[in-house]
Amino acid sequence: MIDPGEIPTSARSAAPAEAMDSLPSLRCLRALATVAEHGSVLGAAEALNLSQPAVSRAIRDLEKTLDLSLFERHHGGMLCTEAGELVTHRCRRVLHQFARAERQLAQLPLKGHFHRLAQRLSLRHLRVLVTLAETRNERQAARRLALTQPTVSASLRDLEGRVGTPLFLRTQRGLIATPGGTLLTRHAKVALREMALLQDDIAAWRGEAQGRVVIGALPLTSSLLVPRAVDALLRERPGLTVVVHEGTYDVLFEALRSGEIDVLVGVLHRIDPEEEMTQQVLLHDRLVAVARPGHPLMGHSDLALEALLDWPWIAPPRGTPARHSFDQQFNTLGITPPTPVVEAGNLGVIRVLLRDSDRLALISPYQVHYEVQDGHLAYLPLRLQGPPRAIGLTMREDSAPSPALSALRDTLLTVSRALPSSP
Repeated sequence: MIDPGEIPTSARSAAPAEAMDSLPSLRCLRALATVAEHGSVLGAAEALNLSQPAVSRAIRDLEKTLDLSLFERHHGGMLCTEAGELVTHRCRRVLHQFARAERQLAQLPLKGHFHRLAQRLSLRHLRVLVTLAETRNERQAARRLALTQPTVSASLRDLEGRVGTPLFLRTQRGLIATPGGTLLTRHAKVALREMALLQDDIAAWRGEAQGRVVIGALPLTSSLLVPRAVDALLRERPGLTVVVHEGTYDVLFEALRSGEIDVLVGVLHRIDPEEEMTQQVLLHDRLVAVARPGHPLMGHSDLALEALLDWPWIAPPRGTPARHSFDQQFNTLGITPPTPVVEAGNLGVIRVLLRDSDRLALISPYQVHYEVQDGHLAYLPLRLQGPPRAIGLTMREDSAPSPALSALRDTLLTVSRALPSSP
């Protein structure tokens, strides 16, 4: 199933409130990761400063919750089963988000208790934090979480007491996250998404065709590459749910950082290594000049960009990466880019504005593939000299991504190789 559109606030939380009871507790996850690391309950108990019965009980609770055997018990210690390795990987990724939050909170000019967050916080704390950040209203958050408003208020007070700093400011416009609240919310969202992916991992391991993958598609890829890849993926995995969101790079990258989407497909950008992202090039793209069929310039066999400055141009909005690519085509030739008569990024708007006039536009051929194929638009006989753009996917670093995400990545690579070459 495909769910297109912007990222709706009501759908941003990584794990539905009604599914929280089926998720393992952070206490169990910490016990699992530590037993796997030390190979014994005794070693884990010493590392966690807990009793051996407490650690053993946490492991039993986790195995009961997941209905899995996670360890092989031997006289010499405990070894992860195949399922245990899978769960441990996802568990470590959840706990890693708390470690990242601790480091980044410590760098802010705040006074607080930012150590051992995974030990002191609960899943309810995370859910309340994320939902309040989205709704900015305690009453609405309580309704979404199926809790009472006093319960939500008490959870927030307890959470702020545990981290030792305010996470929200109360204003006439509702709750506004503080810098510390914004940062902790981002990592809480990713942690909750990782826990939701744990359910998908287990289903795939059991041979159940389930899973959910959320794609952020920049306009350049949403017309041809992503739809073809999604179609191919669903043919291979009909039980999969696919959600596609469109938006600007900044909006989608923030959604990727926060765990709201799993992969961003579009023009690759330089990313700070601290973001812990991985990128893969799928193809390279060059802009083409497009106009309506029958445009007066179609009769020319050898056009030069510098001769087209006085024609009415449609360009992407100022300040966007697409506008930079537009300007770069002229700057490469030492030409001042023309002032566009219209600034627009929506393909539907651009199509109509081109078809009903002699306006021109520079755009990716992958965006207008079907418009040209169906005869609604046409390529101008103009070869642009600007540098190509690397198109690819950006994901959060993960040595073992979910089966659904791995399948999508492989499908995107296969589909990109089969796309028609630029004219």
